[in-house]
Amino acid sequence: MRIESKLCHISENKAVVQVNGWLNDRNLGSALAEGATVEVAEDKAISRLNERLNAVTKDVSSINTNNEHKTKTPLRIELPNSEKIELPKREKVEDININHEPNDWSSELTAIDAEIERLKWSRDDEINFLEKTLGYNNRNKITSYADIVKYLSLLKKTDNPNQFKVSNGNLNTLIEESDIILRDLSWDHKQGREFLQKEFNVLTRKELSETQLVSFVEKLKLIRNEYLAH
Repeated sequence: MRIESKLCHISENKAVVQVNGWLNDRNLGSALAEGATVEVAEDKAISRLNERLNAVTKDVSSINTNNEHKTKTPLRIELPNSEKIELPKREKVEDININHEPNDWSSELTAIDAEIERLKWSRDDEINFLEKTLGYNNRNKITSYADIVKYLSLLKKTDNPNQFKVSNGNLNTLIEESDIILRDLSWDHKQGREFLQKEFNVLTRKELSETQLVSFVEKLKLIRNEYLAH
């Protein structure tokens, strides 16, 4: 099997990698994973892909074995006249373990890109929508197929794109306001980054959605008020 890796997201202490498995020209599936480094994320994604492929292989093997066994094992039915006939056992659907999660998410990811284009959203608009609907502040942090499907479904149902559009003017105003407060607190770049990482699990204000940026400014105001009070 040939493995192809794609770096989806990277920050100072986090990376998200997507891997695809290929057998000649056949795509066997893909997997996403997050790690502290690109190498760790890639290893996790490869491990996840292998687990899925092994699970599918076991399911197919189990189904084939069960079918073969059921075909060979006769079912005896006692008739009133004591004559015996043999019929093959009927296969029960519930006996088959079916894995509903596909190995390849590329079609869903492509459909999401198409919906974002349809809505004419910027990256900030998408982050704002994600945070309000699923609680994520970045699409690359979604590692659950169920959430990917739910995200796509929500996008398709969105007929008012302006509802989630972010005003760049408002964002700039919030960033400028936070700059003033940080200066009032005499915080350097390191202190501001540590606060961002602790409160929002991000390293820069650019990774914050509008809602998070408002919360960031409000938290800074509270700290400044306590600072000035002393």
